[in-house]
Amino acid sequence: MRGTGRAYAAGTVVNAISAKKGCAFALDLKVTVRAREAEEDAVRTDVEDTSLVERCVDVVREHVDAEDARFRIEIESEIPVAVGLASSSAVSNAVVEALLRALGREPEPLEVVRLGVEASLRAGVTATGAYDDACASFLGGIVLTLNDERRIVDVREPPYDHAVVLLPGGRVETREVDVERLERVAPVAEAAFERALVGDYRSAMLINSSAYCPLLGHDLDPVLDALEAGASAAGLSGTGPAYVALCETRSDAEAVEEAWEDVGKTLRTRVVGLERVGGAQAQDR
Repeated sequence: MRGTGRAYAAGTVVNAISAKKGCAFALDLKVTVRAREAEEDAVRTDVEDTSLVERCVDVVREHVDAEDARFRIEIESEIPVAVGLASSSAVSNAVVEALLRALGREPEPLEVVRLGVEASLRAGVTATGAYDDACASFLGGIVLTLNDERRIVDVREPPYDHAVVLLPGGRVETREVDVERLERVAPVAEAAFERALVGDYRSAMLINSSAYCPLLGHDLDPVLDALEAGASAAGLSGTGPAYVALCETRSDAEAVEEAWEDVGKTLRTRVVGLERVGGAQAQDR
């Protein structure tokens, strides 16, 4: 049996580390995974540390009661690693989906997400489980979540088509983030989440970035520069160092790219609409 899995990068509206309430959106940077049963486990990927993939295998084996199953797994990813674009959540989702399909199952969307979150926690690649990132990565669209309850508050079509990602250089390993320090700005994160609930993503991302950038050692200027250039919304993604600008038109995206060209590498992509929302709404509302 063979199975294929696919998931997307995710950008941040509200980081859930502080208040355990998150809002994230899917970006068209993909992870594709192919898996098949084999005589022994083998992983083919450009990533040196395969512990996350190994934990995905463990979780799926336990979930389907197939402790003797062995897999050959191939992973292709367009997502930069450890920059705040949910690369770990995307890998977890895509690997879990591929493994379940290789075992002949047709997985429910949130079955994939929850198993992937569990694998990420076991691998230590996330501080909180990143339920918001995981849901956006697999479902598409804009997702609002209560991360400590692993519950979706709402899933929405994004109002923007275009996105620009800024990679100023460097990496941030989420496992190394001081969660207790970030929790001190929970009231600010709560305010950002309230703005996201009513669809004011511009204010939500600005409030979120204003709270997190100083604590994480990132500059707020790229956010302000993107807004001045015509972005509809912009902010720090995850714990950084990446920033994402959301734009309504191609010309706005080009203007943001120009504003950021001296700050770091830019990637032009699109915001992914809802793809798998039916099952999620049925289970979580």
